[in-house]
Amino acid sequence: MKRDNPISKASFTSIFITFLKLGLTAFGGPAMIPYIRKEVVDNKKWVSEEDFSAGTALAQLVPGATAMQVTAWAGLNTRGISGSFVAYLGFGLPAFVMICALSAAYISLDHIPAVESMFAGLKAVVTALIAHAAINFSVRYLSRNSAKLMAFTVGCWLAFKGNPITILVIMCTLSALFFTDITGQPSKKHSQIKSGLKGPLFLTAGFLLFLAVLFLTENKFFPLAFTMAKVDLFAFGGGYVSLPIMLHEVVNNYHWMTQSVFMDGIALGQITPGPVVMTSAFIGYMLDGVLGAAVATISVFAPSFIMINLVAPFYDRLRSSALLQRALYGSLISLVGLMAAMAGQFLLTVKPQAGNIVILITAFVLLRRGTNIILVVPCCALLSLLFGTIL
Repeated sequence: MKRDNPISKASFTSIFITFLKLGLTAFGGPAMIPYIRKEVVDNKKWVSEEDFSAGTALAQLVPGATAMQVTAWAGLNTRGISGSFVAYLGFGLPAFVMICALSAAYISLDHIPAVESMFAGLKAVVTALIAHAAINFSVRYLSRNSAKLMAFTVGCWLAFKGNPITILVIMCTLSALFFTDITGQPSKKHSQIKSGLKGPLFLTAGFLLFLAVLFLTENKFFPLAFTMAKVDLFAFGGGYVSLPIMLHEVVNNYHWMTQSVFMDGIALGQITPGPVVMTSAFIGYMLDGVLGAAVATISVFAPSFIMINLVAPFYDRLRSSALLQRALYGSLISLVGLMAAMAGQFLLTVKPQAGNIVILITAFVLLRRGTNIILVVPCCALLSLLFGTIL
């Protein structure tokens, strides 16, 4: 890959270690982006400010977890597609290892009354988290009445067990056709990435081969891999979009686990670094241990990783596309309805006990006041243990 005015040439080892350290503290998803910027722009000087801003904008135009996509972009700007892979791997590895360890502990200990009590409270925390996110997204994206109506329609669709992918496609199409006042963004100056299609196409072929091998040799893993790839491909707007799709596929479609266990997986994901989509590793682990977790994780990150590397040279064209901006807005509108409906479904799963109600309200208030989720989850877990002991 060639770039205009490259800033520095870092070793792959340095890239991996840098992003591994970032991955160890990657709590809060998109909230990690300023820390990534500080490291690669200010400290290491691997990427220019203009390039990093361009990458952050591009990460919001393609599917996948935003922080992971920014990581891929930073690696791509530093050492090409190989650097992108090394950065991506380093950033995501800590979360994967921690999720696997916690999943193993969850399976071994969930029959213990104290652990059951703790996870009962954590379900209330997850419900509060999803409701909090739905409110934040609604304030940001539902400024027009037509958008509110669309979000309400999406919420009703999911509440009646409709396929979230279907309604996402419908709403993105309607948004692209009718929100004609939304225009493309003017291009900004940044170093043009001049990578060809060879690398991304090679990765695409490799991932398709991976799916084919699973289909032909270990059929039980193919539905898991295909499902997670589908979840990733439709996660426009960030990792939170993946949760309603994942819920529909894992709980309603394949019946791999109950909604209650799925909520426990989200809770575990909130006390580990990494994007919320890392819940996929929990799902895979529950199905077939570490191997299942690996299959799920590879499949839920590969499509978006390939896509950001594929479209990076065409960033200016994508940014200026009014049609794409309108379709993306439709996805963000849908996200509000999906999150609101999921919060309602999760609320029905929370046991109506005094302790759980107190935890639900406490978590919601703390989140609305801006308290970091990494503080809210363990505090509410301890509170749940306390209620389980005295009630």
